[in-house]
Order: sequence, then C-alpha cells, then structure tokens
Amino acid sequence: MRNLDEAKVVGIINPTEDPDSGRRSHMAPSEADPGRSADAALVRGLRSDDPEALRHLMESYWEPLVGFAQRILSGAGDPEDTVQTAFVRLWSRRYDLDEAGSLRAFLYTIVRNASLDELRKRTRRDEAQSSATPPASPRTPYEDVQGAELQRLAAAAVARLPERRREVFRLVREEGLSYQEVADIMDLSAQTVANHMSLAMADLRTALKPYFPDRLSGTDGGEDAVSDREQTNG
Repeated sequence: MRNLDEAKVVGIINPTEDPDSGRRSHMAPSEADPGRSADAALVRGLRSDDPEALRHLMESYWEPLVGFAQRILSGAGDPEDTVQTAFVRLWSRRYDLDEAGSLRAFLYTIVRNASLDELRKRTRRDEAQSSATPPASPRTPYEDVQGAELQRLAAAAVARLPERRREVFRLVREEGLSYQEVADIMDLSAQTVANHMSLAMADLRTALKPYFPDRLSGTDGGEDAVSDREQTNG
C-alpha cells in the first residue's frame, strides 16, 4: 500500500480528482523556467503543503529529469519510476528545503542518487556477493583525532567559499557529479565548472596550508589541472 506522500506524487502524475484544485498556488503558472526567485516561491509553496507548487515543479522538470535518469540508468531501470521516486523523496523532505538554495541542483542530485540506488539494486540482484575482504588495520587514537581535525578544517574552508563556487564544489566532490552533469544542472559550460573547481581547490589549499605546510607548500595545482582537463574533455 502506498504511503500518503507517494499517493500525492502519483496523483499529480496521473490526476483523477484534485480536491485541492481550488487552492491558490504559490507559483505563477506562466513562469515555465523558474530561476532563483521562482525557486524560493516554489520552496515556500512546498513547505506550505501546496500541491500546486509540486505540480508546477513536476511539469517544469519532469522531462529533463527523465532524460537525466535515462542517461545514468542506460537501460538498467525505468527512468520515469526513478524520477517519481525522486519527487516522493522531495515531497517527504519539503520542510527541510532552503529558500536560498538551488532547487534545480537539489532535484538533479536527488534523481542522480535515486538512479544510482536503482543501479546498486540491480547489481545486487544480478551479481553474486563478492568475497569478504579482510578487516583494515585499526586506526590509532592519534589518527582518529588528526582525521577529525582535518575534516573540521576542510568543512569550514568549504563553507567560506563564494556561493556558486561552493555549490559547484559540493556537487562535484560531495555528490560525485561529473563536470558535465554539474554544467547541465547549473546552466554553465563544463569549462566554467572546471574554472570554479580550480579556484575552489586553490582557496582550500590556501586555507589549509598553515596546518599542513610540508604537504601543501609545494603544491602548484598540477594534479587538479590535469583532472580539470580530463573532465572537461571527457
């Protein structure tokens, strides 16, 4: 039996009777290509349980998200089912949405994660479990403290990046998207994404250099530049 959130999304995809049709939408129907300000209006609508905000969002993004999921799945699953799952997840997390964030990037990230979840399920069904690997050597308390401190410093440095540079960095490094995927999400060229990543890495090296002088003093960004060229050309 479907839960209420899934029923709400499915009802919008295949409408029968909409008891909320008389409610005023938080999003003007004429805005077919929502930008940042429209994103904020949609977020307010979603957080107010406005089904018209969800309907508008699905009408605006359904086809491009299905195409995006199809490229990831490559025939290994139903992209429409995957996008429907993504919208169910979005609706269930609507109260956590941030008006200042990029709703478009958030949507593409959810669809990508849902697609990868489907691929992992297929892999588990189609392939035998790999043999267990021997446990790694236990970490020392010093290594645990050192690792936690590095994570704290890196997170603080990322938080200080300019907004767009930070968004690109997180989509690439934390969500694992390729430069081209990020370019598609943010309406940028792949080269612009590469430039943002190069600047972000330079900012992070500068921020962390006082803590790791031996490791970072001789770094000139060569490895990152190679990675940028490979992703851009790929």
